[in-house]
Amino acid sequence: MKYLIILAHPNSASFSSSLIKALSEHLANKGNEVKIRNLYEIGFNPVLSADDFSSFADNQTPKDIAIEQEYVKWAEHIIFAFPVWWGGMPAIMKGYIDRVFAERFAYEYVDTGSNGDGLLSYLKGSMICATGLSSEDFEDSQNAMKVIAEKTIFGFTGIKPYKQLFYGSIPVVSDETRKSYIENAIREFSE
Repeated sequence: MKYLIILAHPNSASFSSSLIKALSEHLANKGNEVKIRNLYEIGFNPVLSADDFSSFADNQTPKDIAIEQEYVKWAEHIIFAFPVWWGGMPAIMKGYIDRVFAERFAYEYVDTGSNGDGLLSYLKGSMICATGLSSEDFEDSQNAMKVIAEKTIFGFTGIKPYKQLFYGSIPVVSDETRKSYIENAIREFSE
């Protein structure tokens, strides 16, 4: 399997970064191909601009978007990994989705009454989220994020939902608990 992991955390020592490092090593050791796009590390510009819209209207794709779209085309499974800030994904992750999952690449409209037809149906999709809130306190936001992922991001683009993992109380749990979260993620992707 070809895994593309989109990571959005500015701290390379963060829980999210540690989890993705361990998960990617596990997946590679199982014979999978894994590519990680750390959005902060590559300096991804998350702002969908008027120039982007002009380029798309002229059937041109801005270079930075085209690079990311090639990674998506390569993949069979895309994993979005990020901390939950203010009840949602970091702006850089949202901007990645806004810019990379463009019309005629990720979806197209087939008629005026259409909600769009997804063009990425060859992909499986997963989300791995870390939050400072406890699982109980985060439950409503977690449910909302699942709906957003399954119905809009994945649903609109045709991506088949696979896993949505949420790990809570990251700043206050023990190192052993964080380790158990990482082990859980590895188990979830071993099925």
